[in-house]
Amino acid sequence: MENPDELHQLREAKADPARFAPLYERYFADIFRFVLRRVQHRELTADLTQQTFLKAMLALATYEPRGLPFRAWLYRIALNEVRMHWRKKKEVLIDMSFSEVKGLSEEIGLSAVEEDMKRLATALGKLDSAKAQLIELRYMDGMSFAELGQVLGIGEDAAKMRTHRVLGVLRTYLTSPS
Repeated sequence: MENPDELHQLREAKADPARFAPLYERYFADIFRFVLRRVQHRELTADLTQQTFLKAMLALATYEPRGLPFRAWLYRIALNEVRMHWRKKKEVLIDMSFSEVKGLSEEIGLSAVEEDMKRLATALGKLDSAKAQLIELRYMDGMSFAELGQVLGIGEDAAKMRTHRVLGVLRTYLTSPS
């Protein structure tokens, strides 16, 4: 849900784009980290993050709070920027920290031993970009199913179902021979 302070800032920014700064300052670090995880290059991350906020500011008049955080809307714009970048490059990159992999491994019933972590990394590498993206948003960025749904343009229940299906695919990859 939107908080009252954020709703006030959104109204002010819609009326006067110069008032967008507090929203930019509040979310810049989160969006920067989100993009950095996906492109692994600070200069490119800075460019894509700036492009995200520019697009957000230009489209702010069309933003409607529908009970989901403004942050999720920003993530969706950032994700589209990253997608456009990788579409041009024709590459996909998944980078997970140990704690993120551990959370995912617990979800699918793996131990945190090195051999299982290597198997999980191999299984993640087999996912197509849409499935990998869903795992990243849910487990690396810690999005709720509601936020995940908004970022992906689907409902919360659909986000849960897709996540469940991708976890099933990962389990299949983990139980089948390489």
